[in-house]
Amino acid sequence: MGAEGMSVVVQVCARCAARWPVLGSPAQWCPRCHGVLLAPVRTDHNQPPASRGFRWIARPPLQRSGLADEPSTPSPTPHYTEIPRWGLHDHVDAPSTRRDWPELLAGKAARFLAITTGLYAFGVLAELGRYAVLLRNRTRLIDPTVLAVSDIAVFLGQAGGMLFALLSGIAGVCWLLRMRRRTFARAKKSDPRTPTDVVVGCAVPGLNLVMPGVFLLEVIRRDPRAVLLVRAWWSLWVFGAVLVVFNWFWRSRPGLQAMADGVLLAAFTALVASATALLTLMVLRRLEGRTLKGTKEPVTRWVIATDPLPQTDADKLAGKSAEKTEKSSGNADREAVAS
Repeated sequence: MGAEGMSVVVQVCARCAARWPVLGSPAQWCPRCHGVLLAPVRTDHNQPPASRGFRWIARPPLQRSGLADEPSTPSPTPHYTEIPRWGLHDHVDAPSTRRDWPELLAGKAARFLAITTGLYAFGVLAELGRYAVLLRNRTRLIDPTVLAVSDIAVFLGQAGGMLFALLSGIAGVCWLLRMRRRTFARAKKSDPRTPTDVVVGCAVPGLNLVMPGVFLLEVIRRDPRAVLLVRAWWSLWVFGAVLVVFNWFWRSRPGLQAMADGVLLAAFTALVASATALLTLMVLRRLEGRTLKGTKEPVTRWVIATDPLPQTDADKLAGKSAEKTEKSSGNADREAVAS
């Protein structure tokens, strides 16, 4: 009964409406929701709303009209109607329509060299045919048709050979640049020579007798057979250049015999040119790891033999003679023991 008559002073939270007893000085914030606490009020008697600072308002429960009345029907599983386009896009560059002429010429180098070899070989036969015509012309007249055919054959062999030799030289320089780039890339090193150095070394007259061999030897130092092949090509290349210069000087000599000898010299020069083109093709194929026909070079693999060596007829005869010797010595020992 004494407890009912006690006066309690509380503070009401303006946010959560919780009542908190005032034990000392009034508080400012609600310990539960951190809302603002109203002014303290006494609970033992009713106070007018104006003096307590708040008032109670009764409201009906919240009604959500229309939401509960709708029947719940199963909805379809969410899915994409098309491939999502919000992911990472793989941008593929369109193939370039611009032709890489150095790479294209490098791939044609072997074909140009083969054609050059054939044209100069044909030029050798044409020059020999012309020399035979000159020999026959010493005693008999030559049919104009035969002379025309001989002149056309010589022109096709020499002019065609020179044209494709020029194309082979340009394609060979492009091939050398590609080979040096691939070789140093596999070795994870940088090429000490720029493409300009290689082109100048292969194009300048006089300098092109020395530098192409140097450029090739820088690529194939670890292949003894390739080094030997390059040195042979280098020697033939220099000899062919000297022979061309000598041929030009020889043609300036007057006289019919000098002209006839010039035909033989031209045939020999064409033969050296054909051999040089063929040897160049062999060097190219060797560095590419291919045969002269362009197929992959077979790889030889050395393994340890596990089977015994096959016996020859001589080994079999030696074994039989050794067995006979052992038998005869055994019989002699038994006879000696018996005696």
